[in-house]
Amino acid sequence: MPTVSLMSLIAGGMLLFTEWMGYFQSVITSILFWKKNKRKKIFLSSFETLPTVDILIATYNEPVDLLKRTIVAAQLIDYPDNLYEILVCDDGRREDVRLLCEELNVHHITREDNKHAKAGNLNHALEVSEGEIVVTMDADMIPKENFLKETLGYFSDKQVAFVQAPQAFYNDDPFQFNLFAGDRVNNEQDFFMRMLEDKKDRFNATMYIGSNALFRRNVLEKIGGFATGVITEDMATGMLIQADGWKTVFVNKVVAVGLAPETYKDLLKQRDRWCRGNIQVMRKWNPLKVSGLSFMQRLLYLDGIHYWFFGVYKIIYLISPILYLVFGIIVLNATFSSLLLFWIPSFLSSQVFASLISEKKRTTMWTNVYDSALAPSMAWAVLSETFLRGNVKFNVTRKGIQTSERQFLWRASGFHIVLGILSVIGLSRVILAFVAPELISLNPDSVLINLFWVLYNFIGIVLVLMIFFERPRYRTAERFSVTKNAAMTIKEEVLPVQVIDLNEYGARLSIDSEKINKKIDIIELAIQEGPVITSEVRWIDKNKDGKVEVGVRFRELNQQQYEFIIKTIYSDTKNILGDKNYKKAGIYSTVFGFFRQTKKVPAAKSRLLLRERTKARGFIMFKHLKYSASIVDLSEEGSQIRTKAKLKVGDKVSLEVPENNLVDYFGEVRWVKRSINNNYAGILFKKKNEEE
Repeated sequence: MPTVSLMSLIAGGMLLFTEWMGYFQSVITSILFWKKNKRKKIFLSSFETLPTVDILIATYNEPVDLLKRTIVAAQLIDYPDNLYEILVCDDGRREDVRLLCEELNVHHITREDNKHAKAGNLNHALEVSEGEIVVTMDADMIPKENFLKETLGYFSDKQVAFVQAPQAFYNDDPFQFNLFAGDRVNNEQDFFMRMLEDKKDRFNATMYIGSNALFRRNVLEKIGGFATGVITEDMATGMLIQADGWKTVFVNKVVAVGLAPETYKDLLKQRDRWCRGNIQVMRKWNPLKVSGLSFMQRLLYLDGIHYWFFGVYKIIYLISPILYLVFGIIVLNATFSSLLLFWIPSFLSSQVFASLISEKKRTTMWTNVYDSALAPSMAWAVLSETFLRGNVKFNVTRKGIQTSERQFLWRASGFHIVLGILSVIGLSRVILAFVAPELISLNPDSVLINLFWVLYNFIGIVLVLMIFFERPRYRTAERFSVTKNAAMTIKEEVLPVQVIDLNEYGARLSIDSEKINKKIDIIELAIQEGPVITSEVRWIDKNKDGKVEVGVRFRELNQQQYEFIIKTIYSDTKNILGDKNYKKAGIYSTVFGFFRQTKKVPAAKSRLLLRERTKARGFIMFKHLKYSASIVDLSEEGSQIRTKAKLKVGDKVSLEVPENNLVDYFGEVRWVKRSINNNYAGILFKKKNEEE
């Protein structure tokens, strides 16, 4: 312990306490991962008579089109139709949701108030339904057709009270999305959803996580329904069931996929709610005091609540080396050589251990990045909820977000910017201490210890600051890569095409044919094994391989067509949606990928005609000023340009491209994409008299 000053004593004490807490967590993690969980699968055939099932879909303000996917996917579940009901629990009391339920022939349930938020909504649904098994689904969680086949069989054991499947996600979370790392980094929640939950199942301590769960109705009724009075009713409900002596099961298989938070702001709000909810559960149902829990159940729930203090601990780790290098406050009293004897084995073994338990899908550096990014917000949430007991309401995470502008999250990044600046100052002082020791005197042992420490933290801070560049989301619905053959009919001529990506609104097609031209408007598309869908051609483009790509938007889909799309994308058990395995989670490749891709230009949303790629130079006239411009692509109807001019949607411009004999073409800016050095814009040409 450093005793040279009161500040050093306080800083050293905080660091020592943090190390103790980290050791406590590592011991519990070691116990969890010491053995594999060998859960034997139980099939539906184990029932003498199949039980009746109520699927409760809780909704409040989610977009109707998002809710429709979940309802239709639930209707496609492989289970006898007469044995299960779908109930949409609409706490928003929305007319458009009522009409949707009427159209799809499912139950629409509302109540007079929103008391107890989601828990109250589900409890009300229990009062007006009667299925033996109750399924809880979030509005964005889309079940696969094998959802009940993989989970329901465990209820043949009369002691099983609830079965939990993991939450998996079909979109990139903000870490993956903002870092352009969706193809090499796992979703940040995967480690808990797929690994920790599986290991907790070994001790009958599976945590109920709010969706993708099945309950025995009489058990819910026995404990008084879903827990109320806290904003994480799921965790409390599962714990109370286990305390009552019932068995719980975790099925480690993706049987439903949903939306991860789409912006970093929304992710912070979600984690703030989870953090505060855990502290509220601790106050109302302290795992150490709830009767009926086993020792390991108490320990694991306590560890789950304790986890949310990671923000406080991480801040201590982040500021400790800065305290010495910048302010001269000693936080650790040790020689460099003696510290290495303890620290090197500990550091290396932690790296190996993290790699082993995460099956090489997550490293300690990525954990450092995630924790560093969330630390300030989570530290405030846990401390304010612990000591101030703020009255925080249940907030639903936004879904189906569409944005067109890139933005930097200044408010969320303030703490990290200050840390980054202080780290640079600290490193500069180290260099100065070696170059001019008469100006700055630093202890060589302390410098070596803190130098590595601050560099390790600095790498994480840089990655965190990159995450705070919130990328625009041009689509309200994700597009999914598929490889399906199809036939495209144009004026009675049938051409073979391949579907490259697909969602319920449209598709991207690839065709090797010279018969595609700018006159195409409407086509009939027959995707492999599916019904014919009338589609509007939105854009046509040539790719680098010389093939022609066609973007189409589906006209209004009938029920059969919509079900086919939903089954193809989400419900089919053959696809790996939400169940990808990444083992290329390199920090440096992610950094290089970010800078390489961050300037990429989006495809024009309104492109209707075949455009030729070009590298021509030109000029635009904007507000009586002339700016140089690079022409990215060009057609008779419009162009995509790169320029320094600060354009915005709706601006009127004139374009000159001498190389293409294009002079005085007037147009309107239809979209704008801003990068670090340039602005990209899509221009729709108009006749001069139209402009005037």
